[in-house]
Amino acid sequence: PVPCPPGSPAPRLPMALRICTLVCRSWGDRPQLCQVACAVGRAESPVRHGAALPQGLDSSLQQWGVVAPSQRQALATRLQEATEAAMAALLATEAELSPQQRGGTRAHTDVLGVDFLLGCVDDALELVALATNSQQCLETCVLAEAMGRSVGEPRGDLPRLLAEAMLHRAQCHLVEGKDILLIGAGGVSKSFVWEAARDYGLRVRSSGR
Repeated sequence: PVPCPPGSPAPRLPMALRICTLVCRSWGDRPQLCQVACAVGRAESPVRHGAALPQGLDSSLQQWGVVAPSQRQALATRLQEATEAAMAALLATEAELSPQQRGGTRAHTDVLGVDFLLGCVDDALELVALATNSQQCLETCVLAEAMGRSVGEPRGDLPRLLAEAMLHRAQCHLVEGKDILLIGAGGVSKSFVWEAARDYGLRVRSSGR
């Protein structure tokens, strides 16, 4: 938990902060946080997707009364860890399912949206995971990226990471069912080839030297 800073200016009205995150499956099945977008609203009514224009995490935390840079950075780090941990748990669960249970041989999750609510409990700021919502989180984060570009902010990693995820899926589809010739196979050092071939749906023909 991140302690609420003593003497920090509180917002004029009771406010709620909904944090929308988007995480992608990166190379090596590694979760990677792509984008964070926040919506600030009145505490007495739920802050829904599309109810307010998205804004950045740092400015939202300042508006919420978190003025110390170290505390904002600590919250950003905890948010990244929580989001990527949620994606890692989902990938681990999918890996244990059969192709039929997943919905097909190549069916798996490449992009995941996770919604959080920031609350103050016992004078400490707590992140509470609300739900996974890929479609609405994707729309919100893409809008936040576009708004940032329109005011001169540098390009973020979101377009690149989304493109990488889609291209990787397309490459897997192109090579699925193909035959490859592996020369000098058979040793323990080549074991990674068999694992990759299984994951990509390849048929391996070996030829010793």
